[in-house]
Amino acid sequence: MIPRDQLVEIGNFAKPHGIKGEISAHFDFEIMPLVEGFGHLFVEIDGLMVPFFITALRPKGNETLLLTLKGIDSQEAAAALTNKPVYIEASLLPEDADEDGDGMFYLEDLVGYTLVSQDEEVGVITDYDDSTENLLFSVRRPDGSIVLVPASGDLVDDVDVESQRVYMSLPAGLFNL
Repeated sequence: MIPRDQLVEIGNFAKPHGIKGEISAHFDFEIMPLVEGFGHLFVEIDGLMVPFFITALRPKGNETLLLTLKGIDSQEAAAALTNKPVYIEASLLPEDADEDGDGMFYLEDLVGYTLVSQDEEVGVITDYDDSTENLLFSVRRPDGSIVLVPASGDLVDDVDVESQRVYMSLPAGLFNL
């Protein structure tokens, strides 16, 4: 049995997909490419961290995977995992970089960074919302107002740790709505 303090939350199960036990799972955009290599995930059930082995997976959007887990072979079994956080051993996550040498970041790491889009400072990231399928940054604009910005990995161009800036390609007119 693995101690809880050696695990890191990487996402959550959403809902069953179909009747044969497949389940959708949401992951932060930086975790998505790594999940297949994990081979297993942990879920807390009755106070114990229980491993589930991934037998198949396929993408559904930018932050969702449809997973088939060993031993989960019905819609009812998959439904029992709905809304449960998903964990993996901290030792399996890259420390500072992925294979390409690019930095790996979690949403919480970017709080306090300045968001820049099309060479314009949008504001400072004050929080993030990962409670839905669409991840959002909460950004305080220079005028003090708060705007929500999609935190999709497809929109992030670069993260500069030294200057604490997140460079994104946001749709034109997003803040004129």
